Amino acid sequence: MRDTALEQVYQGLTTLARRARDVGDDLHPGLTLVAYTLLTQVDATPGVRAADLAARFCLDKSTLSRQLEQLIAAGLLRRDAEQPGRRGNVLALTASGQQHLDAAAQAVRDRLTERLADWDDRDIADLARLVTRFNQSSNRA
Repeated sequence: MRDTALEQVYQGLTTLARRARDVGDDLHPGLTLVAYTLLTQVDATPGVRAADLAARFCLDKSTLSRQLEQLIAAGLLRRDAEQPGRRGNVLALTASGQQHLDAAAQAVRDRLTERLADWDDRDIADLARLVTRFNQSSNRA
């Protein structure tokens, strides 16, 4: 039974990831899923540096640097001064980056509202609880 359920979870997550890529331009126009993810992490983690993001997402520093340079060139991200005792510039969203991220987040919320319109409140609460639990367990790995 557990193996069957794990296979269903695997298939479901695979489908979810594919859909996320397919609708990415609708949800956050002009941003790749990676760029959107980096912006959300910078927004959620004041004082974050490129090295922190590389470690968090297990990315090569040169790969991450290219992604960050694209966001900086697009006017969505900026480098601020280093913090005392820490090497590397702090990353922060620009006003335009914050507006872009806020609009993208609202688009995601609107899509979720549409997608879950026929779900009852208890099912949505269960999904939220289980997704939160899943994400917390994956942070321990």
